[in-house]
Amino acid sequence: MSVNPNQSSDPVVMQPDSPQGWTEVAERYYVQKFYAEAITACQQAIAMEPNWALAYVTMGNIYQAQSQLQEAIRSYQQALQINPNLAQAHANLGSMFYRQGQLELAIKSYRQAVKLQPDLAAVHWNLAKVLKHLGQDAEAQVSEQRALALNPQLGGAEVLFNQGNQLALQGKVEEAIATWKKVIELKPDFAEAYGQMGMVLRHQGKYKEAIPVLEKAIELKPNLPLAHQHLCGIYRDSSNLAAARKAVDRYVECCGEIDPIMAAIYNISTYQVSGLNYIAKERFLKLESQLYSKLDRTTLVEIKSLYSNLLFSMPYLRDDLNKNIKLHHRITKRYIETILKPKYQQVSDEIPSSFPHSPLRIGILSSHFNRHSVGWCSLDVLRELSNLSVNLYLYCTDRLQADDRTPLFEAIAHKFFIPKYYPNGLPTPEEIIQEIKTDEIDILLDLDALSLPIHADIFYQKPVPICISWLGFDALQISNQTYFLGDSYTHPQGTEKYYTEQLLRMPNSFMAVSGFNRDSVEPIKVRQSYRISSDQIVYLCVASGRKFNAELAKAQIEILKQVPDSILIYKGLADQDVVISTYRQVCDAVGVGKHRIKFLPRFPQEEEHRKIYAIADILLDSYPYNGGTHTLEALWFNVPVVTRKGEQFLSRMGYSFLQGLSIPEGIAESWKDYINWGVRFGQDEALRKSVQEKLIQSKQSELLAPLWNPKQFAQDLYDILQQLTVKKS
Repeated sequence: MSVNPNQSSDPVVMQPDSPQGWTEVAERYYVQKFYAEAITACQQAIAMEPNWALAYVTMGNIYQAQSQLQEAIRSYQQALQINPNLAQAHANLGSMFYRQGQLELAIKSYRQAVKLQPDLAAVHWNLAKVLKHLGQDAEAQVSEQRALALNPQLGGAEVLFNQGNQLALQGKVEEAIATWKKVIELKPDFAEAYGQMGMVLRHQGKYKEAIPVLEKAIELKPNLPLAHQHLCGIYRDSSNLAAARKAVDRYVECCGEIDPIMAAIYNISTYQVSGLNYIAKERFLKLESQLYSKLDRTTLVEIKSLYSNLLFSMPYLRDDLNKNIKLHHRITKRYIETILKPKYQQVSDEIPSSFPHSPLRIGILSSHFNRHSVGWCSLDVLRELSNLSVNLYLYCTDRLQADDRTPLFEAIAHKFFIPKYYPNGLPTPEEIIQEIKTDEIDILLDLDALSLPIHADIFYQKPVPICISWLGFDALQISNQTYFLGDSYTHPQGTEKYYTEQLLRMPNSFMAVSGFNRDSVEPIKVRQSYRISSDQIVYLCVASGRKFNAELAKAQIEILKQVPDSILIYKGLADQDVVISTYRQVCDAVGVGKHRIKFLPRFPQEEEHRKIYAIADILLDSYPYNGGTHTLEALWFNVPVVTRKGEQFLSRMGYSFLQGLSIPEGIAESWKDYINWGVRFGQDEALRKSVQEKLIQSKQSELLAPLWNPKQFAQDLYDILQQLTVKKS
């Protein structure tokens, strides 16, 4: 029956003829807060029909409204005794238990309610709240998701946004993106939702999708650092360097005051990759001068970026061991205190009873089991190592960009592990650490070192008895219980004081390869195609933007000036306009014709790129960060190299390579020496041919140089590893 509560509030006036009618009267009174009259109406319904469960539910609601929790609980329980399938009674009973702090009983009631009626969004939401109180976050997340799926507006845009963030952290990125899209439907100006979505799309490699999303975030909130950072990163990593500089300049303009450290780091990196290292260095020195007084106040985001980005940029900008290590140690100390220690409170030095296994179990950490410099320079040694009494376990520490080289690594691996979870698009160190522990690895060999910060997490945890960094970059500086592998040329006696790690030295060279393939090439035809005569001396520079700088360009042009009719070919990954402009400015200053420099495009595959060595007479190496793979390629194809030797490891790679070949010619101690060696090689044909002959002989089997002998390198490394296991046993 229909009752108009505005007509009368007197139950005597309204005389329903059924328990349903009396319950409706009670509800009308309840809405008007006439609680006594509402209770009387419920009692009338029960008097008419003692088993009328809905009257007890309404009575419970009335008591609940008056905070008479015990009476409310008694009423809901009486309703459920009559009809155990009343979902709303279970739900309301759960709320009473929650208000009394009886959380387990609340959970039990809520679960029964949604079991009976799964579409009760508010009950799923309340269940999630109780589960969170008990620390059952995973189950709470599930209930929250179900609630929001039924009613996206239940928690509002902010709650839904946080839900998306949690999904992303769990690696459920597609669900996270779908959730952030719902946030934007609810609140179209929610800039942070666009920012998070753009970040995840970037980590998925979906740059074209990410760019407009990040631009929208900046449009809505110009001072949103995260959106600026990932937009800069996309343009930088996709080699659209002019756009990257424009984006980073806007970042500094919009966020320089509220986010000065991060804006400076991105500014340095972007200009560095472009080849504008003089600007990058100027800004690096300014930031460094400010950091010593600010480090103790840095945020977690800032210290992470200082460790992973600024320290990565530093050796490209300055070759000064004392200054570089001082900054490295200060940043690393803060990184350990704020990031690693709180995250990994227990670090065990216990040696497992199974250590060492036979065959020895060696884990290899890298994100570059593919066509990457680390991949090219490590495969031959790892293959030879696998032929000894060793089982190799390869662990990918980033999203694997598999290519035709990846199966070569898989073929030598006892196990090839690819992470399954990518929170926010990146793998977790915890998953990799657990896999390493499960595999009972004896020795961990890290190929990427500081270039991949996840390796710092893994080495800090020290999941195996022996952890060694090698090859890809300079040391992590994380623990004195770990090692760094070099040789006596990269790390002469006395450099121990600069390292937290214990130094290991290979007897000859810090690396070895068995050579490089290239596409077939006819040098005369290639020269003709570039309009280079057969008698012209060709210098080659393959420095990337990070390795290119004005001092290098000036030294190279000075060489050209003193070697008539010689030319320089530049072929590197940088902003071509920047590099061309730099060389032309130097040519004008020195008085060398700009036509004597040829700028060649990069080729998609290394085998095609290596054809360039067929027409090069001399490779001019970069400094302060020497060439690695490219210098090895030049030497393999019998091209003499001029390299400047510095203080830091990455400034001594060329020196190590030449010493490993017993070739002192071309090793420079200064820019003046560099120019002199370049001129001598250009003017003295006998000198060039002498070095070329040494390079040819170095590859002959009976005279095989250590640099070309990965089999011997693997044996030497195995002997060192055996010595370490004996010490640890």
